[in-house]
Amino acid sequence: MPEPIAIDDIMTDINSQWNASNVTKPSLITVNGANEPYRFDLNVGDHLIGRNGDPALTETPIGNWKYGDRVFQVELELFTLTSRQRLYDLMREVRRICHARIHSLTNFQRQQFLSFTEETSDQANIWTGTIDIQLENNAVLLETT
Repeated sequence: MPEPIAIDDIMTDINSQWNASNVTKPSLITVNGANEPYRFDLNVGDHLIGRNGDPALTETPIGNWKYGDRVFQVELELFTLTSRQRLYDLMREVRRICHARIHSLTNFQRQQFLSFTEETSDQANIWTGTIDIQLENNAVLLETT
């Protein structure tokens, strides 16, 4: 079985579960490298940028080290030109998806909305925020062979 890729599962789930009657769906972009610059046009619409968190995976052995807990971190950045209210509406829709589908991802036992941080220091007339999401697989068999 291939190793699950947390950011791909989250972005696919958000793309398929977004309810446009709550808030218009943003453009979804997955970033491959943390230090790579990315470009997008906010005049076209809002953007949701997804990347693996730091660290991307934490593994904690249990007992005799045959089983362990795996925690995957994902960061989602939201960008909008519209308003602060729009930023919070986008965040609310992501949070709704996480809570509604807490146990629905195939490769993970649970997804959890951890936090939202509004970024205000370097922006002028652009509203941005970062969402932290955690995906968990608990008491899984660790590779011992």
